[in-house]
Amino acid sequence: MTGTSPIRPVMDGPALGQLYAEILEPHFPPTELVSLDDFVDGATSGAFDVLAAHDEGRYLGAIVGERFGNGYLVDWLAVRKARRGGGTGSALVAAGVSRWLSTPGIDLIMAEIERPDLSAPHPAYGDPARRLAFYQRLGAGVLELPYYQPPIDDGSPRVRNLLLIVLATRNSAPPPRLLGADETAAVRTMLHATMGPLGEGDGETARIYAVADDRAGMRLLPLADYTRVPLLDLG
Repeated sequence: MTGTSPIRPVMDGPALGQLYAEILEPHFPPTELVSLDDFVDGATSGAFDVLAAHDEGRYLGAIVGERFGNGYLVDWLAVRKARRGGGTGSALVAAGVSRWLSTPGIDLIMAEIERPDLSAPHPAYGDPARRLAFYQRLGAGVLELPYYQPPIDDGSPRVRNLLLIVLATRNSAPPPRLLGADETAAVRTMLHATMGPLGEGDGETARIYAVADDRAGMRLLPLADYTRVPLLDLG
């Protein structure tokens, strides 16, 4: 619950359309959001798991997760500007983590966020520094892994130098630490499913896969240490 506002799954087409228009579309740039039709199709088919907080017929915020093997990736989390700082975002994350970690076979919950040292605040899309502080309060860690968000569609660019963070895992040991075998498998499955096979001359993806496949293991850092995460080419 967020105060008196319940958090519930959303699976109905018209309700998903309303949620997209009220919560997702105003809070994400086009390079980070699928089309309305793709969102509704994904949610009604079960590819996206959508949880939303609502009050008196309007949506206050939503979290959307997507399963990849034994892990979940939070594709989108957004809260109405007027409701930020009131606990809605924390409640949505808690609801998503509880729901997905209770799913048999799930070991890890991940999310993507911007680096505050490379991204400025935006009046519509929020403040990366405040977002990082939000996840830090929730106990998230960050993978010491260079990362980009793959293109949302054929006409979109890669969104480079995001942070791939870990919201929750079955292993309660805090960072810094190495990921366990099951956790590593969850990250690798998500990367290969979203980035696809390594293409000739694709040095960025090669760097990411090299870290993910390193026999020495993938390192999970405290989120405060995010500047240790390697950068991809800024040019």
